[in-house]
Amino acid sequence: MDHSSSPGQGPRTDIDLREFETILLRQRKRVSEGVQRIKEGTFSESLKDSTGESSTYDQHSADLAAETFEREKDLGLKEGLEIDLTEIDRALHRIRRGTYGYCVSCGGLIPEGRLRSAPEAELCLSCKESHEGQRAVGWRPVEEGVLRDFPPMGGFETLTDDINAEDKRMPEGPHRTHPR
Repeated sequence: MDHSSSPGQGPRTDIDLREFETILLRQRKRVSEGVQRIKEGTFSESLKDSTGESSTYDQHSADLAAETFEREKDLGLKEGLEIDLTEIDRALHRIRRGTYGYCVSCGGLIPEGRLRSAPEAELCLSCKESHEGQRAVGWRPVEEGVLRDFPPMGGFETLTDDINAEDKRMPEGPHRTHPR
């Protein structure tokens, strides 16, 4: 297999693009149906209606917590399926543009085996591993940046695996009783 191909050389001829388009369209239909079922089942009625009570005020907190948990779980599943839909749509768009099967990062060929296992794949394995590694190193929640500068305490101390780590961004003060 020639790995020097790039999107500038036109659509791939070593794989059956119509077959992958069919696979992606089938996946898209299945995922869309899943999103629709969740919308109809979970979000078609209010919390009050789904618990069968005329008021949520007299409802036991554990019952409300269970119902809220189920709704949040369904919301998370729906969001995951919507991400899948976006990835499938992007793959279908790449088929139409003639760039399907090429890595969007390095331009190299994505092996047919990877496309068969993940037809929506847009990165070769090497680039996928590289991108995942970059995201994991030093990643902290965005909220920490906001809270770090939030008065009146001037921030908060973040947890770290290394008890001897130094954080030069935070001054000594009443919120930090001893230096690290």
